[in-house]
Amino acid sequence: MENLPRDIHLDIFSRLPIISFLQIKCVCKAWLALSQDPRLPIMFYARANKRNPSLILHCDSPIVNKLCFISSEEGSSNKVLKIVPPFMSNMPEYQVVGSCNGLVCISDALYFDPIYVCNIFTGDYIELPKTSNHLEQDVALGFGNVPETKEYKIVRVVNYWSDEHSNVQILTIGTKAWRSLGPIHWKLDLIPSKAFLNGALHWVTKRCGTQRENHLRIAAFDLAEEKFKEIERPMCGSLDDSNFYLANLRGCLSAVVCQDERIEIWVMQVYNMKESWTKDYIITTNIPGALNKGARPKSKIWKHRTQITGNIEIEVVCMLKNGDILLNYEEGTLVLYSPGNGSFKELVFSGLPRWFSAITHVETIFSVEATFRV
Repeated sequence: MENLPRDIHLDIFSRLPIISFLQIKCVCKAWLALSQDPRLPIMFYARANKRNPSLILHCDSPIVNKLCFISSEEGSSNKVLKIVPPFMSNMPEYQVVGSCNGLVCISDALYFDPIYVCNIFTGDYIELPKTSNHLEQDVALGFGNVPETKEYKIVRVVNYWSDEHSNVQILTIGTKAWRSLGPIHWKLDLIPSKAFLNGALHWVTKRCGTQRENHLRIAAFDLAEEKFKEIERPMCGSLDDSNFYLANLRGCLSAVVCQDERIEIWVMQVYNMKESWTKDYIITTNIPGALNKGARPKSKIWKHRTQITGNIEIEVVCMLKNGDILLNYEEGTLVLYSPGNGSFKELVFSGLPRWFSAITHVETIFSVEATFRV
């Protein structure tokens, strides 16, 4: 390979799975120098972004939190890789706030401080400035970026137990202090935002006490304008009178409704256009073989419950490029559902945790410090 042009070397390196890329850096000084070419991170991410997303698995057992990784690269091993970022010893319990452009935001799950942004493969990270905490509060977090300005931002929506309103705080990563944006009249679901798209973070609101306001709303926070707005949902069907949660399915805002015997997935075909909501998928209850055989003991420790179908909790994770939908069952079973023929395929991985939440992730070799210029 030493006689190949540099551009050919970079093209080959950009096609490697992330683990293989990290290994080849140690082969010789010449390859280490090539791996540090400033063009390579852009090439590497562009290729990774064309594939199906990989998965970060967060097992939030109250005894031992674990972080794992499953690659989507064709031909990659079916083994689950355990990830241990260097700051994990500071947080016995943590939550994955989100993944954006290959960078992962992780916060303490009990006090919501400290908060870190890291590249889980290169190991580099930054700790964000501290926030003011109050004992009687709950916090919903969100992580995303503004493509036009290349700014990354963290949003904190603080629900005070003694107040009907919530307070919004925001940090532009690379700056030194959080800014308060004032109160909002919504109480948000307290899980991190699972749907970042169109430059906005999305949450489902909590139900209020009055009958007039006792239905769920979709709250969107625009990271560029730094303002909340409501995304209207259909005033008919299951999305109007049932609990639901949000997902990003191939760039479309989607709402997942779990009934007793089926899952309905509503998709907003044109963003922020109420009339474009359509009920695109109905998935009947399927119990994976591992659950039928009792191979995995039933877990009751999911801190952020999704929805229940047939007494089994199911999380709609993402949609693959071929249109299949990836489902995560509570007992740690990943299943592919094919809308075309209605079939289910259980995925088998060595070392899969017994329970976890799944976060889609695109690998990157960008440096955290270089990205945020800190």
